[in-house]
Order: sequence, then structure tokens, then C-alpha cells
Amino acid sequence: MSQLLSIRPNLEVDDLEPTVTYLRSVLDFQVDVEEKEMGPVLMHRDGAAVAIVRTPTRGVNATTSGYIGVTNVDDLHRRCVERGAAVVIGLTDHPWGLRDFVVEIPGGHKLAFGERIAY
Repeated sequence: MSQLLSIRPNLEVDDLEPTVTYLRSVLDFQVDVEEKEMGPVLMHRDGAAVAIVRTPTRGVNATTSGYIGVTNVDDLHRRCVERGAAVVIGLTDHPWGLRDFVVEIPGGHKLAFGERIAY
């Protein structure tokens, strides 16, 4: 049987630069592929990846466009706040055993960052 090894959300935006710059400067993502003619920019940080895709008919998920599992979520939250991230939901401990927060990035997408906690 095959295994699913990773998932990469595709975040649709009408202007690549603000989102790519934000992900690089606030969340420390690195650019892997930048194809300005076609519109995708593939980025990663550690084991997480996102694709920023330029489109004239972008769609934005009403809740979150992706959930990224992390270690030391408190430190990441602190760094995001220090760097001026738009934290739309602060650190929250959920009864299902996750601690997370949500930021809104340029283009309107929301990304959740969280880690498993003992309950």
C-alpha cells in the first residue's frame, strides 16, 4: 500500500510579492521555486511547504487555509507577535489536545500553527 508523505496547501493570491515577502520575513520560509511567468512560488520551512499561486479569481478559505504542525508553538507565537504578524486567534489550548494560534497573511489566507499537548 502506498503512503502519503506530505501535503502542501496552494494559497491563491492576486499579487505574489506581499505574501512571499511575508512568509520569508515573518515566518522564515525559503523559496524553492519561483516561476513569475506562470505564477507559482514554492516555499518551505523545515518539513512544511506552501505554494503561493497567482490567480485573478483567488479563493480564500473562511477558516484556515492550512494547519502546520510545529514544535515549541509558544516560541513561534512570540516571534510572530514581535515581527508584527496579524494574529487573528491567539494561543489556544483545545480539549482535543492541540495548542495553536492563527495568523492572517497578505492575500487574506489564514494559517494555523500548533502542537500536540498532553491533556
